[in-house]
Order: sequence, then C-alpha cells, then structure tokens
Amino acid sequence: MISFRISKVWLKKGAKYYYKTKPKSGRIIRFINPKNYRYSFKNLQMIDLLQKITLFNFLLFTGLIWYHRKKLDAAILVFSFFLLGKGITLMSNLLLDGSFFSGNRFAYTTGILLNSFLFFYAPFLYWFTLNIVKSAVTIKKFSIHFVPFFIFALLNIGVVMFLVMGNQGPEFKNFLWFRNAFEMLYFFQVVAYTGISFWTVYKAESKSIGFDKMLEWLKQVLLIFIAIWFLFLTSSIFQSNAMVSDTLTAIGVLFLLILSNVTVFLMLGSPEVFYNNLSVRLKKEPNMGVINKENYDKLCDLVISEQLYKNADLKIGNLSEALNQSPRNVSALINNFYNGNFYDFINYYRIEEAKSLLKNDEGDMTILTILYESGFNNKSVFNAVFKKMVGETPSSFRKNHMAKLYG
Repeated sequence: MISFRISKVWLKKGAKYYYKTKPKSGRIIRFINPKNYRYSFKNLQMIDLLQKITLFNFLLFTGLIWYHRKKLDAAILVFSFFLLGKGITLMSNLLLDGSFFSGNRFAYTTGILLNSFLFFYAPFLYWFTLNIVKSAVTIKKFSIHFVPFFIFALLNIGVVMFLVMGNQGPEFKNFLWFRNAFEMLYFFQVVAYTGISFWTVYKAESKSIGFDKMLEWLKQVLLIFIAIWFLFLTSSIFQSNAMVSDTLTAIGVLFLLILSNVTVFLMLGSPEVFYNNLSVRLKKEPNMGVINKENYDKLCDLVISEQLYKNADLKIGNLSEALNQSPRNVSALINNFYNGNFYDFINYYRIEEAKSLLKNDEGDMTILTILYESGFNNKSVFNAVFKKMVGETPSSFRKNHMAKLYG
C-alpha cells in the first residue's frame, strides 16, 4: 500500500520510539521500539538482500526461457510471464523502499507504476495451469483476466500525475484512499487464482510420465505460492509489530527465492518436462535395442487389428503412442524391415484393403466409396498409389477380377 515510505529510519532525539517516516510530511509509517531497533534494522537489511537476489533470479530465468523459447513448450513461455511479474513487483518494492536510488523522485514514481504488476502474475499462473492440464488457451480468450491489472495501472498513473503536479489536497487523498482500497483486492485475486489452479491440477487425469512430472512440479509451485501469500498476508496484519512483521516478510521473500530456484532445478534435472519433444530432438539415433523383427511384427499386428490405416490423418506419432515407442524408433522399424518410409508402409495396408473391397463386393460400391473406406481422402492420390503398387488402376483391377471370376 502506498504511503510515501522512505527506507531510512530517522532517529528523533529524546523520543521513546524511532520512526520509519517521510521526513517532510512527518507521517509515521511504523513505530520501532528502541530495544528492537538493532534487530529490526538488520532484519530490513536482510530482507533487502533477499529481495535483490530473488529479483535477479526471476529476471534471469525469464530471460533464459525467452532465449530458448523455440525449444521450450509453449506453456513454459506463459509461465515466464508469471516469473516476470513477480520480478517486477520485487523491483517495485525495492524502488518504493529506497533500496534502489534512495531519495530519487523519478525512481519512486517508477516504483508506483511498477506496483501495478501486483495484479499481473496470478492470472498467468492459472493460464499456465490450463495450458498444461487442458489445452492451449489463446490470449484473446484469456484477456478478460487482466482487467484488474489495467484498472490498477490506471489508478497508479493517476497517483503519479497528482504527485508530478504537486497536488496533495483532499482530491488526492480521496483518490489515494480508493487506490489503496483497490489494492486490497490483490489478496482475494491471489487466493482465487491459486485455489482454482490447484483444483484444476487435482482433478487432472494422468496422461504420461512427462505430464505427471509437470503436474507434480506445478503442485509444488502452487503450494509454495500459497505459503508465500499467507506469510505476506500475516506480515501485513502484524504491521504494528516490527519484529514479527519483518521476520514473516523475510521468510516470505526466502520462499520466493526457493520458488525461483525450483524452476531452474527442474529444467536441469527433468528437461523432458520443459522441452517440447526433447526426447526426439536430443536422440539423434534410434535405440537399436528395440529395432528387431519382433517389434516390427507387433507394429504390423497393431496396424491390422486396430485398422489404424483407415485413419486418413494418421501420423507416425499415432503409431508411436500405440506401440509405446519413440517416433524415431518406429521410423527405424519401418525403414529396416519394410524397406520404405512411413507413408509407403501405411499405403500398403490401405491398398490391400481396397483390393479386398474391389474383389468382394458385387459392384455396388463405387470407387470413391472404396477409397474412403480404405483410408484415402483423395481420388487422384488413391489411383496413383494403387497403380504404383498393383500395376493397374482400381477400375481395371476390378474388371480383370470379374473377368477371371466369371469368364
């Protein structure tokens, strides 16, 4: 909450308390008992140091994600904006408290503007959760969630304009009161988005090992975020007690530092969670231990029994999932034992199906119906592939078969 804070603790001789105050206004922000002065001052120094380290980590990891964005899953790019938002709010705190550019008016007003990012990062956490658990959600569909951020930004711009014009009369005080009241909604926003994100993760069904790892990591992030929010909320409640408030704030910032490092630890320890199809990209050679006749026969049986060839949009990834092997391994099986590529392999089964239909029907099925039943979706492609593999067109094949059958 903005209250014209300056980080220096000013000592008033003969007073019972030290005041954390703005010298010109004399407005008391916090009473500090002299007995606790040394402890509180050291605590504030520790909080500043932790915030600076955490700020560096958040911005560093955001930069790393953006630099490697082409290799990373799209959902991770969304998460980077959550990290960016947290980093900017930390920078705002440091500018407002005078830890950066103490006494600089421009730095202070910049801190007020950056304080708008309080309402920025929680929606990104929920957006990231949706992208992981359900499907990609476009910014157009999700844009309404950033309305509070833009409202708060406008309020902060208004505060800065009042300060620049030097107007601190009743209008400014009323405007500042409304701005500070709106800021309190931040706590409700964090609870709402964190709660619904956790519920979404809790209800998610297992899909793969990589997906489960991502869910476990996401649960850790949400739990740490809840703990951070609780610590900062409790700290604000005990604002009048410097020792308790600063201790809780220090622990909260320490948890933020942990949150920032959890990300990089997972990126290094479980890259398959962050990288899009990393196992395929990094594995330049197939696993020769699974490239054998037995697995090739399993692949052929699977294609026939499940009639996978009838799917006109069939991709090698579908065979990969069905056989529980990497796309590269499936491709190697086909190349080694069929002596052709994926499309030649699948078209072989489609043509065999077409030949069977051309032989068995009484002439009632049209060529167009047969090509669709076989897994093709284009007549010219069907005719070209059929002639290449059989040596004649489908119509000619049917005519010759009928001639042999009935003379």
